[in-house]
Amino acid sequence: MCFSPEADFTASVLVGAVGVETLRRVRGRRELIVGALPLLFALHQFTEGFVWLGLRGEVSSGLNHTATDIYVIYAYAVLPVIVPVGFYLIEPSSTRRRWVLPFIALGLLVGGYMLWQVTQYPIYAEEHASCINYVTNTPLETQAAVAYVIATCAPALLSSRRYLRWFGAVNLVGVAVAFSVREAEFTSVWCVYAALVSVLILEHFRRQRRLEGRMSSARPAATASG
Repeated sequence: MCFSPEADFTASVLVGAVGVETLRRVRGRRELIVGALPLLFALHQFTEGFVWLGLRGEVSSGLNHTATDIYVIYAYAVLPVIVPVGFYLIEPSSTRRRWVLPFIALGLLVGGYMLWQVTQYPIYAEEHASCINYVTNTPLETQAAVAYVIATCAPALLSSRRYLRWFGAVNLVGVAVAFSVREAEFTSVWCVYAALVSVLILEHFRRQRRLEGRMSSARPAATASG
């Protein structure tokens, strides 16, 4: 698959439309993090577009470095924290919420470790095989990557909601494919993949609101018949 600033900006617009539509269907603070994920993915891809432009010399080096830092810090340190927390908050089953708690702890551990690494040492972005390779100084890289994948995918897989489980399952497949095909550019490839499949989050909210509408319309009928 070939990537470019045009591809990233186009993906950000498409996913951004999904993100806005998803947020329109959010009801309550407990749904906010998961409901905001598609829009956050869109903004993430928009940021990478400026990384591309910097690599091609079309924006200043300062903007390029800022975009690179934002992209990497969000991908490495923010996502593993907010994803398990978001799926914990949105889960209606108290039992399944307890199952997610270890992954919140793991996400905090991984996110804190990665934040320390990417803020203590320089981050470099380089074009490689039509993708971007983000170079960071990360000891225990394999262990951190495994923990990252578990923290970001397992909470969705444990959800009691079908389309949220599908979001976790499809992302897990994407992780395996991205790593096997583009190991050096894994971060860039998997993040755009996760952004595109975030349409499954929209589908969850669409169906959830439809179900709630049916239930609310059924109550007056049941009351009248009683």
